[in-house]
Amino acid sequence: DRRDVVRLNAYITARDHMEGYMAVRDQWAKGLDPLPASTLMIVSGFTRPDFLIEIEALAWRTKS
Repeated sequence: DRRDVVRLNAYITARDHMEGYMAVRDQWAKGLDPLPASTLMIVSGFTRPDFLIEIEALAWRTKS
């Protein structure tokens, strides 16, 4: 469940992708309280040149 996500790390290959990524991230996170911690980094590339964005999500769920 997205409410269990406590941290997002995102990697993009150019500043040109920031606006699109942030719009999608903000829509995804809409209504979450608290919001997950979030870091966005610009990287020189990935192993496949057609990859432009990578997102890593860390979730935490306690036993009920």
